Amino acid sequence: MDVSIVFVNYKTEALLFDCFRSIHEYTSGINFECIVVDNHFIPGHNQTILHEYPNTSWIDSGGNVGFSKANNIGLKAAKGEYILFLNADTLLIDNAIAQAWNHLKKDAHLVALGGIQLDINREPIPYYRTLNDVRRDFYIIPNRPVFHQLIDRLLPEQRFSQPEETNNLVGAFLMASRANLLNIKGWDEDFFMYAEDAELSFRLSKMGKLAYFDDVKFIHLIQENPFRRTNYSWVNRFAMQIQVSNLLWIRKSYGILPFVIIYANYTILAPLFWAWKICLNIIKGKNLFDDTKNQRIFSQKLSILYRYFFSILFLKKGPYRIKPEENIDQVNKS
Repeated sequence: MDVSIVFVNYKTEALLFDCFRSIHEYTSGINFECIVVDNHFIPGHNQTILHEYPNTSWIDSGGNVGFSKANNIGLKAAKGEYILFLNADTLLIDNAIAQAWNHLKKDAHLVALGGIQLDINREPIPYYRTLNDVRRDFYIIPNRPVFHQLIDRLLPEQRFSQPEETNNLVGAFLMASRANLLNIKGWDEDFFMYAEDAELSFRLSKMGKLAYFDDVKFIHLIQENPFRRTNYSWVNRFAMQIQVSNLLWIRKSYGILPFVIIYANYTILAPLFWAWKICLNIIKGKNLFDDTKNQRIFSQKLSILYRYFFSILFLKKGPYRIKPEENIDQVNKS
């Protein structure tokens, strides 16, 4: 078997069916299998797919075990020499899987590769090209050039010998050899959702090259989910589940100091953010606490992050999944 394609399903059978159709329409020149690990198995909901594609392996994970653990279940069941982890909300538009497989086969120094994401109109979706690009965005600083220059010095642009190289692969389309994945013990199951692909990329990059190639593209529909933010501002730009996972990744991959510095940034910012708004209200002759929703949300988010501080600091075993009442974006949804 050349490639095993592993999917994690969570109430996405209709999306999976469309994805399967695109795979079977465009993929040629390789032997492949499809493995679905179902994190919300309901008997009968998979019958349309299994009737059309009876060779599909469908595994009931036993509950919502998270993205990483489900991927590892698929990895364990896979028979292919190479493994493609592919999101359910994706569509192929050409023979991208075989092209990715060919890149990995012909370059012994290439450890893993990702696919370039396109929207439904086949326009490129912006993404973080390197891990430092992601890390720079974690800091909430005044939107002034001097502060951005400081962050850029601390986390400089990462360059590689070839233009296609990277150290950050998007988990929606990620292919690597089964041997390399098993060598690093697969996905880190402390992650429930988000940042697990950054952490996996960090470990894979220690083994060799990671890359994106222009001939490996796919459509990513990017479905809405309850963990995404609903209101965006310069300060409140993080969703809780995403940021808890990001902080776990920073602690695991870069150690204690970068992890603590991010917490310090947010802790110092909170009273300054309140003081700025109160002073502005005084100048305008308004009530001291008028129009402070942004400040209240940030304070709520910071208090939730501190609930996870010591667990992440001492790398307590996960998975790190926030509680419904900790999902501040949904709690404050208007």
